[in-house]
Amino acid sequence: MVMTESVVAPKRATPIEKLPSDERVFPVAWYPVAWSKELKGKPIKRRLVGRDFVLYRDRRGQVRCLEAYCAHRGADLSLGKCVNGRLQCAYHGWEFAESGMCEHIPAHPNRPVPDFARVRAYPVREEAQLIWVYPSDAGGDAPCDKDKAPALNVFPELNDPRFVLAPYDEEWRAHLTRVVESVLDVAHLAFVHKKTIGRRVPAEIKKMQFEAAGSPDVISIHNGGGLLEYRFPQQWMLRPDSSTNAQFINYVVFSPIDSNHTRIFGFAGRTFAKHVPGMSRIFSNYSRKILREDQAVVESQHPRPIPEALRMEAHVPADAPQVRFRQRWFDFLTGDEPKVLM
Repeated sequence: MVMTESVVAPKRATPIEKLPSDERVFPVAWYPVAWSKELKGKPIKRRLVGRDFVLYRDRRGQVRCLEAYCAHRGADLSLGKCVNGRLQCAYHGWEFAESGMCEHIPAHPNRPVPDFARVRAYPVREEAQLIWVYPSDAGGDAPCDKDKAPALNVFPELNDPRFVLAPYDEEWRAHLTRVVESVLDVAHLAFVHKKTIGRRVPAEIKKMQFEAAGSPDVISIHNGGGLLEYRFPQQWMLRPDSSTNAQFINYVVFSPIDSNHTRIFGFAGRTFAKHVPGMSRIFSNYSRKILREDQAVVESQHPRPIPEALRMEAHVPADAPQVRFRQRWFDFLTGDEPKVLM
């Protein structure tokens, strides 16, 4: 589908008042929570969808993820350490396996471990220099079966050896939906980024060409010589829309820390100047600069998440990609897709 002239509001079967609030409801998906290099010998704690998780490496160096607080007295498990391949609580030494089950209580080493001595375990992956968590509550307190989580699919460029990837990240005080909309918005470039990437971009949008064909989860925007591709709910890529020998890409992925904070992880990738000292630092810093230009504006938006009805904000043809995103978000809210509620 190519939309160039009009913005069509979706027809909604569910009354607005019966919708769950999108401020506290998020899609269940793979979200990055840390860089792989951050997790070494000591466990670390990270927050995602309003929940605290502890990450640690077992005796084989494989990353594991549990809820962050001990089932005994609620101590922070990231204060502990890995012992015999298990995560040991710093308070009373209880040892938790990767399944979340406690397998050793030092105060009663010869007594059976009670069934309630467990914490939730979550699927976790390392991919493209990042640690990703799948925050599903499926199975409740049962031991985690990581193989039941869907495949983690990232853009192929992230694993393409032709590209040198310069990493960067930022945290915004903004709802996930507002942050996603900011990267689908072409019309703001001439204003928010007028001294950087938008300095040669005209303010007038004569034709908005975007595609949402083949999958409801993909939005593609043709903008100048670039192709912006968004994959619901959390990944976005900018790449050249034609093949050249020297290629530059920019990738970002969004993780909802809670309803008011979103963390952005990104890579500025290139196939040129691969061995020039300091070049990756320049690309990382410039990418952060672009994000920070957006940050103040996005953090100022009210209401904090996107409104639950298109009519609550004005729209023009230049907003077509954002309108398509809102349609997809509302389909998620009103449908049967897996959800995590804060």
